[in-house]
Amino acid sequence: MPSTETITAHELLYDLVPKLKATETTVSDTLTARLMMTTDPEVRERLKTFKAEFELERTMIRMNLEHLLRRHAEAVEAERRGSDGESRHTLPLDEHEATAVARVRQLYRRAQELKR
Repeated sequence: MPSTETITAHELLYDLVPKLKATETTVSDTLTARLMMTTDPEVRERLKTFKAEFELERTMIRMNLEHLLRRHAEAVEAERRGSDGESRHTLPLDEHEATAVARVRQLYRRAQELKR
């Protein structure tokens, strides 16, 4: 069943993509620091498993966002250039893209909690 969800090109470029990058950095830095600090083999193994799971999730998200960017390349480029003033291009999401967008938002919230 097709998704009825949408995102604006502006939100995609200036909110979602930066949140994904920030999440990747936060999780990577946190995992690296925790792996370096722990001497417990069980904890180390759990962290390595979490890191592998996160990388798989990140790959799925990136693939779907790249698909979204390719499908709507003209609207995204127009938004980048700012060539059409105040208008915001609304991009329909397919089911997989909608899932990826939701996961970025969820992961971002969780990554922010790691910082606290």
